[in-house]
Amino acid sequence: MREVRKKNVAVKNKTQKEREKFSVVRSLTKALELPGEITLNLPLISMVGNEELIIENYKSVIEYSDERIRIKTATRVVRIEGRALTLAHITSENIAITGNITKMEFLT
Repeated sequence: MREVRKKNVAVKNKTQKEREKFSVVRSLTKALELPGEITLNLPLISMVGNEELIIENYKSVIEYSDERIRIKTATRVVRIEGRALTLAHITSENIAITGNITKMEFLT
C-alpha cells in the first residue's frame, strides 16, 4: 500500500513539473514573439471552407470513419465530424482531411 502511494505522489509531482516547465516555455515564447507551433509543438490547424482541414504537428490518428475522425496532438485530441470524410494525405508533419466538415472540437 505504501509503494502505491509513493508512485501516485511521484506521478503527481512529475505532472506538476511538466506543467510548470510548459508554463515557463509558453511565457518565454510569448515574450520573444516566437511561433507556438514550433517552440511548444502546438498543432497548427487550417480550414478551407468546410471542405478541407489541415493539421500540422499531429501525433497520430486515433479514430477514422467516414463520419468521425479523431487526431491526437501534443496537447489535446481534435475530433472532426461530418459526412464523406477522408484522409486526403498523411505525412510525418501534417494530415489533410476532406469531405463535408460539420464540426471540429478539442477534447481534453
